[in-house]
Amino acid sequence: SPYQQLRGQAEKIATNRANLKTINGFWWYNRDKSYLTVAGNTKKNQAVYVVIQEKTGKVNILNQKSGITRQQALQQINQSASPKKILNASLGKRGSEFVWDIGYLSKSGKLNYVTYSFRSGEQLNAIKNL
Repeated sequence: SPYQQLRGQAEKIATNRANLKTINGFWWYNRDKSYLTVAGNTKKNQAVYVVIQEKTGKVNILNQKSGITRQQALQQINQSASPKKILNASLGKRGSEFVWDIGYLSKSGKLNYVTYSFRSGEQLNAIKNL
């Protein structure tokens, strides 16, 4: 599948560029631009997110400690909105800022999106009841 192909390419790039020893996550962020993010641990045992801009191939390596993790972003939305179902949670870039973008269904079954700053964890944006 195209998804598996993209994932394979992203994991190869991330492994080479960040010296990954293990990989423990992959997300595809598709808003105004498309980003592929691979989570893993380097050979020096640092937990990192490798964010690849799909079109240009530009790579950013983020230390997971320098921001909120995917798990923390999910905890925040679970506490603030008690969603019925999380649809996706991916790391990407808006302008110059790295963000977690989470799509979820509210208790009433409506589609919602929320965006958190990777660095500070604060909510930057919310789109409700689509």
